[in-house]
Amino acid sequence: MMKWIVLGIAIVIGFIFLKLWLLHSHKNEAGKQLFDLALNSVFLGFLFWKGSQLLLEPKLIIESPLSLLYFTGGTKGLILGALGALIYFLFKARKLKITNLMILQSTLVFVFAVMSGSFLLNLFLNDDKPKVNTAGTKIAEIGLQEGNRAPDFQLKTLEGADVKLSDLRGKKVILNFWATWCPPCKAEIPHMQDFYVSSDKTKVEILAINLTTSEKHPRNVKEFVKDKNVTFPVLLDQDGDIGTQYQAITIPTSYLIDSQGIVRKKIVGPMDKDMMNQLIENVD
Repeated sequence: MMKWIVLGIAIVIGFIFLKLWLLHSHKNEAGKQLFDLALNSVFLGFLFWKGSQLLLEPKLIIESPLSLLYFTGGTKGLILGALGALIYFLFKARKLKITNLMILQSTLVFVFAVMSGSFLLNLFLNDDKPKVNTAGTKIAEIGLQEGNRAPDFQLKTLEGADVKLSDLRGKKVILNFWATWCPPCKAEIPHMQDFYVSSDKTKVEILAINLTTSEKHPRNVKEFVKDKNVTFPVLLDQDGDIGTQYQAITIPTSYLIDSQGIVRKKIVGPMDKDMMNQLIENVD
C-alpha cells in the first residue's frame, strides 16, 4: 500500500511545482484555467482508477460492492485512469483554446515533478533491509517482528477439526484476523477466496481466524462463511487469546509467514487478490 501513498504525495508535489511554474511564467487567466483543468483531470483519473474494478474484476465487485470503497484497480486500473485523465485534459484544453506549447510545457513540468518526487520519496523510505534468510541459520526468536518465528497455536475450525500453525511448516501462510461485523473484512473475503482458489494448495495456505469473542452472535459465523462460499480454513478464537497474542487490535490484520514459519510482514487493513499474489511471490 505504501507505493500508492508515495504516488499520492508525489502528485501533490507535482501540483505544487506546476502552480509555482504557472505563477512565474503565466500570470494570466490561462494559467489559472490550466491549473484548475489539471486538478479536475487528476480527480477524474482517480475516479476512473477506482471504478476500473468494474471492468477488471466484475465478479468480485458483484459479490462485494464494498470493494469499490476499499480497493483500487491496481496497476492496470492506474493506466486506464491515466489515459482517461489525459484524454479529458487534452479535450478540455482544446475547448479552452490553451496553446499547444503551454499544454506541452505544463505537462512536462508536472510529470517531471511527480517522477522526481516519487524517486526521492522511495529513496528516503527504502530501508534496504536484507532478505530474511531462514536456511542454515540459528533458530529465530519467537515474536511478531519481521524475522521472528511466528508464535505457534492450535485452534478448531468451524467443522471442529484441530489446526496447528507449526503443522503447516513448508507452506507459505497468510494468517488473517477478522470478524463478521467488520466492513473491510467483508470486502476482503471474496478477494481472499478468489486468491485461494487460484493458488497452489501444496505451497500456500490461508488461515482466517475469527475473533469469536468480539462477535455478538458467534453461532452466525458458520452461516456467514457459508453465504460467502468460503473454502479456506476458518478458525475460531473462542477465548480471544490468539487475537491478543498476535495484536489484532485493528481488523482485518494479516501476517505473512514464510515456509519456515518466519514472520515476513504484518498488514493492517484489507488486501485484494493482486496484493496477496505480490506478497506470496516475494517470500520463500
